[in-house]
Amino acid sequence: MVSLRLRPALDRKLTLEAKRVGRTKTAVTRAALIAWLDEQEDIRIAEERIKRLNAGKSHTVTLEEVERRLGLAR
Repeated sequence: MVSLRLRPALDRKLTLEAKRVGRTKTAVTRAALIAWLDEQEDIRIAEERIKRLNAGKSHTVTLEEVERRLGLAR
């Protein structure tokens, strides 16, 4: 369970947006938090992959190479 306090201006914006989309403030807040957490995970994964690439522990493959390996080359 999470409880949070919002500044009045932010609470008004949240209230208006929730009404606009026909959802509760809780539902809008939950959706925003889920999206933010997913984005943070994507960023963490990308940063880890960049570190591996820069350390020479990984490499990139062109789209053309992927297509060739899968027998999709034109």
